[in-house]
Amino acid sequence: MGRFAFWHRFSKATRADRRLARRLARRIEADRALAEATSVHVYVLEGHVTLYGFVRGEAARRRLLDVVQSVPGVRSVEASLQLLPAEELELVGA
Repeated sequence: MGRFAFWHRFSKATRADRRLARRLARRIEADRALAEATSVHVYVLEGHVTLYGFVRGEAARRRLLDVVQSVPGVRSVEASLQLLPAEELELVGA
């Protein structure tokens, strides 16, 4: 159910940023606990990661942050994540 988009913020993303974004993608997609995370966009610039989007619960939000922070090369994480409203949780089968 998880959908992730990985973007390189502006055109200033370095080769290292692109490698870091790929590592983040692999880590997030491989984590079964993150199957609850939906519509997450990840931006990387100089090792600083910004997360935007929606997650299905606080546990998924915390897990996503833990996974991202554990990836070598991540200097900081800024999260702009919102919990899906209860009515949307019912629609997606939570």
